[in-house]
Amino acid sequence: MTSPGEPSGDPTQHTSAVETAVRQIEETADQLVEDFDSLIQQFADNVVWLTPVIGATAVWLLQETLQEIRVELDAVLDIAGEVLAHYTPVISLINISFHWLTAVKQPVSGMVPMIQQYATENLAYWEGGTANHYKQQVLPPQVGAAGELAAKAGFISEWLYAIAQANVEYAAKFSEVISAIAGDVAQAAVKAGTVIDIPFAISDLASIVKTLVQSGMDNLAGIGTRIVEAGENVRQIVSDRVDESKFPGGAWPQAVQD
Repeated sequence: MTSPGEPSGDPTQHTSAVETAVRQIEETADQLVEDFDSLIQQFADNVVWLTPVIGATAVWLLQETLQEIRVELDAVLDIAGEVLAHYTPVISLINISFHWLTAVKQPVSGMVPMIQQYATENLAYWEGGTANHYKQQVLPPQVGAAGELAAKAGFISEWLYAIAQANVEYAAKFSEVISAIAGDVAQAAVKAGTVIDIPFAISDLASIVKTLVQSGMDNLAGIGTRIVEAGENVRQIVSDRVDESKFPGGAWPQAVQD
């Protein structure tokens, strides 16, 4: 039986989503830095022209505003750096979650009907004390252990995939956040191409960026909480590991002991 939380489809469909988001984040972050540097350079190149028009105090305030914008953008770029530095384990989690299904759950669950089948049809007529012992004391634990192991494998797969999926959603949402911010920075850089519009470009960008960064961080916080919650389910993994109700003494039923 397949659990709703288990991964489905092809692993590459899921890993490609991570790779796409990461590529977009990297390209967008580079463009954001380039456009903001352009805005700063345009301001620096035209300070001498702006000062007589708007006054030294206004120019100083614009410099402070640019610094405030830089702080906001640096916070976003720091997150981008973390995503770019740590996305590879997410891909590994996706692949491993599928591996638990194909390499463990599928073959083990396939053992359940095989265990219940007699090697020959003649054994169907097997009677007596030995037959009763086998049917009542040997066969049920073997079937139960196989089913339990398959269920454990399915849970581990589901657990790993939940962590990976939350990380994928985080990267995808962050890609949207940084793209929106980068778009506004690019517009400000273009607007600052005209000297008289430089003050407006900077002040408009300051008001927009702070709002975008705050709302973006709020959205990411919710996904981050899900990542933490998924990771904390490791307690269930430990609980399953120490549960020996289907594995007497921690071994397979009827296992040969030295």
